[in-house]
Amino acid sequence: MEPLITLIVNLFLLYLLLGLLFAVAFAWKGAGAIDSKAAQASWFFKLLILPGAMALWPYLLSKWIGKKRNT
Repeated sequence: MEPLITLIVNLFLLYLLLGLLFAVAFAWKGAGAIDSKAAQASWFFKLLILPGAMALWPYLLSKWIGKKRNT
């Protein structure tokens, strides 16, 4: 049972690490690509969206990629 729990925890940590890397890039460039008002947002707004982008990174990545394909 312990190896299974270790695997689940490690996968969760990997998800969070990938989310953190994505969230930084998304706050810097991606939010502005999806929403034009976010492109002119302050650094405080970009800092504020980091936790949400970190948690929801697969969904936001698909929206960002979809937006790039449409333009």
